[in-house]
Amino acid sequence: MLKFKLKEALKAVNGKYYGNLKYLESDILGVSIDSREIKKGFLFIPIKGERFNGHDFIASAYENGALCCFSEKVLNTDKPYILVESALNAFQDLAEFYRSLFSIKVVGITGSVGKTTTKELVACVLSKKYNVLKSKGNFNNQIGVPLTIFRLEKEHEVAVIEMGTNHFGEIRNLAKMARPDICIFTNIGESHLEYLGTKEGVLKAKSEMLDYMREDGTIIINGDDNLLPTLKGKGLDIISFGKKQSNFIYARGLRNIGLLGLSAIIGSKGKVLTDIFIPSPGEHMLYNALAAFSAGVALNLSIEQIKAGIKDFIPTGNRMNIINLGKIIILNDCYNANPASMKAALDVLATAKGRKVCILGDMLELGDNSKAYHFEIGQYACEKNMDIIIAVGELSKNIYDGAVFNCKGKTFYFESQNELLKNINKYIAVGDVILIKASRGMKLENTFNKLRELYN
Repeated sequence: MLKFKLKEALKAVNGKYYGNLKYLESDILGVSIDSREIKKGFLFIPIKGERFNGHDFIASAYENGALCCFSEKVLNTDKPYILVESALNAFQDLAEFYRSLFSIKVVGITGSVGKTTTKELVACVLSKKYNVLKSKGNFNNQIGVPLTIFRLEKEHEVAVIEMGTNHFGEIRNLAKMARPDICIFTNIGESHLEYLGTKEGVLKAKSEMLDYMREDGTIIINGDDNLLPTLKGKGLDIISFGKKQSNFIYARGLRNIGLLGLSAIIGSKGKVLTDIFIPSPGEHMLYNALAAFSAGVALNLSIEQIKAGIKDFIPTGNRMNIINLGKIIILNDCYNANPASMKAALDVLATAKGRKVCILGDMLELGDNSKAYHFEIGQYACEKNMDIIIAVGELSKNIYDGAVFNCKGKTFYFESQNELLKNINKYIAVGDVILIKASRGMKLENTFNKLRELYN
């Protein structure tokens, strides 16, 4: 981390300083919200979380060598601290200041589906030319983004930062910290409708990123999306990508290679640029790759560099990670789910050879139409000729209902994951290809772990 003075932190957060004035000239050597990570010269920021209140660990932070702490209350200590109204807001204000110390390019990524995968692909491509910092995992919220910003070092040339939201105003706040030079929008779908109301509301929330885009910035959108092209009407300079040849970057000649991935020919303005191979299955991956291709073009990479970056992509975490255990193959995609991503995952499973088993859990935060969305997924699973459909969770009773009267395959329902795990060996056979998909809150990684334990 770049060093900065404690007095600069005080000014950035507009707090009230308590302690010996000499410390204001001291260098801050690191910033952390975890007292266990505090070292000599660090600044500790006590965030209030759902399970812990960071203020309970201020004493521990000082013991570990903290130069100073933020606090939302007056402390009984002779150690230096800065009194603030909100530790979280002060953390974000300080991150905004820290971002201002760098002249690097920042790529902001948002959308309803594919943010994290697109982030990984973009970083993979850009790393062929630049020293790239990217968000860890899905560090895309009000804490994750400032944590990413504080990982910036002087050697970084580009930062790729994912931005997520389920409430209005959140992405505006994230963009204020990150100040993106390039804004990428993957798509607008039925996610977080409980809070954002409609897809138009989702678009409004996502497009808040533009409020703090650099004046000479670049906007990259999925031109095949129903709503994103409406941004063009605002007089913005936009690079669009998609299958349609009206897009600035487009794909044709798509060839599906099953679970191995897919290939396509990429063109621009009627001219062929190159062929690409995407080492991850599903037609939806084409759009993620096109977003990364567009980012490479915007940041002046050669076609060969972009092509190599896409080819080197490796899926991460619980996002369509294909695990071949020998006896069975698992498509582990249990990190998150909404109707669009559910259908995309089922499309991938449909390309597999062998008996197709889908274990589908609740999709959360879908608002008033949640039951209908789940019912539709049950019907879609039938259309894709799944051999076994297992629905798990309270809302997923509607997946079962949508499937049970329409499917040629067998359909089962479990109210809880615990019940499923007690019986799962009854429904799985050697040679099966199994999709596991649900919203993060369902924790279906436990089902993945159980299958790995049984069949490894």
